[in-house]
Amino acid sequence: MQEIASDQSAGEAVARVLDAFMAERGSVYIVGGAVRDHLLGISSIPGWSGLKVDGQPHDGAFGLSSRSTTPASTTDLDLVLCGPVLPLARRVADRLGWAYYPLDEKRDVARLIGKCADGKRLECDAAALRGDLRSDLLARDFSANALALRLSPDSSPRLIDECDGIADISSRRLRRVSEGSLSSDPIRLLRAVRLAVQLGFSIEHETRKQISAMAGAVVSVSAERLRQEMWKLLDCSGPDVGIRELDELGLLTHLLPEVKGLQGVQQSSRHHLDAYDHSLLATHYAGELRDWLRGGPALEDSILAQSLEPWAEALRTHFCEEIAAGHDRAGWLVWHALLHDTGKARSAAEESGGDAERLSSAGHQELSAKIAGRRVASFRFSRREVLLAGSVARRHSAPRRLVTALAEEEERIGPRVAYRFFRDAGSVVAGQQFVHGLGSGSARQPLDGLDVTLQAVSDLQATGMERGPEWGRFLRAVDGLFDYAFSRPADHLGAPLVDGHRLMEQLGLAPGPVVGKILRELAEAQASGSVTEVGEALALAEDLLAQEDDQTGTGI
Repeated sequence: MQEIASDQSAGEAVARVLDAFMAERGSVYIVGGAVRDHLLGISSIPGWSGLKVDGQPHDGAFGLSSRSTTPASTTDLDLVLCGPVLPLARRVADRLGWAYYPLDEKRDVARLIGKCADGKRLECDAAALRGDLRSDLLARDFSANALALRLSPDSSPRLIDECDGIADISSRRLRRVSEGSLSSDPIRLLRAVRLAVQLGFSIEHETRKQISAMAGAVVSVSAERLRQEMWKLLDCSGPDVGIRELDELGLLTHLLPEVKGLQGVQQSSRHHLDAYDHSLLATHYAGELRDWLRGGPALEDSILAQSLEPWAEALRTHFCEEIAAGHDRAGWLVWHALLHDTGKARSAAEESGGDAERLSSAGHQELSAKIAGRRVASFRFSRREVLLAGSVARRHSAPRRLVTALAEEEERIGPRVAYRFFRDAGSVVAGQQFVHGLGSGSARQPLDGLDVTLQAVSDLQATGMERGPEWGRFLRAVDGLFDYAFSRPADHLGAPLVDGHRLMEQLGLAPGPVVGKILRELAEAQASGSVTEVGEALALAEDLLAQEDDQTGTGI
């Protein structure tokens, strides 16, 4: 069933779904992250302010967050209640116009999905109690998640804490519920790192010890579950912190061995860090760009902020596009930065007797593309995402090479060069093709070259101890790429002025490579605006054919 958009706010929609379950079951329990995040002041549960903890009065957020306004409503609920749950969840979904999915019929777990007025996705997972409530909470992963809020139509909300979760939240400490909490489900090893980074918690000593001891068990987890946790981890603020924590706990070598392999790999003299620390610093800067593109904090680098500001709206439109459900281009910038140099480890091994300067050659980029594609595919990301990861890794140095090739008097990359760059990068949403036939009234084609360009920005930010004149020159030059992508009329991607049939008829040519070569030159000329009419295109074609005759010494 398709979820139906609602005219209600998130808080109103959440309140309605809670009321619907209580109307049929009486008491229900909200568990997990929604309760934890309410206490931290990250989000709120509608109707919960004054409350009781195990029957004793407490006020709101227990002093754990100083907030003058109520945070936005949670959009992700986990409920437990007396079963059977599946038929009840279906009735609630039908009544509210939400989508219904039976997640686990054996364990009696359902998911409801709706949308509120602002388009936000709302999720509610409803599960049957595993034994009694205490047993259910003791079976959870971490004490901060082992809290339950009891809701009943005829009494005030009551918070139940069986595992000292409130004390751990107050101390910003992530602690396993028991030793079996981690061994029963190894995905929790990775989740511990993600939650610690996401919430700003420290992982408790005994929990850390067990994660390190069990690190190898993470490979037994399904690729789909690993993908979900890895995306959430790298989507946190400061994704490089998460990678370092994975390494500290012994998980990195099992999850991203290619990144681990970059440690100690020396680079060219342009770099002040080895390939590993450089990649993590680039990942940090990519995270800043991602957050800015999503409407977050301003960029710290004032020169970069000033350079991108004229294109802010257009860039945000492009990078907010989802390549797959829940995965936008902005989020992928972090993955591009993390994986862009993974081929250098193998290049270093193959060239161990050579010069580190050679590692800047195109060879490592092709290796990086293959490695990035394989790693992304191993997590069962979509085909489009695999193609995009490989394409960006393969071309990540292209913008810098274009800038280096500019004549001293040139400040910006010109339209003809920009056309070639975007043509070669293609578009994963168009089968990796640079599609013609977009008239002035058509929607703009997403250009993967924009992803390559912002990856190059993060890469250069992480290169060298200081950003000298090269940094400003680079940003001024790539402004030509943004200008080409966003400012030129859509007609520059319109249907070719002259097609192959017309060209062969006009010039008396037979099908062959000369026709293809001339068509490519005409396309570049049209894209750069140097030809705008059919007659101009044909005249240029005749000149190009004459040049071809002169070079080959033959008449055609």
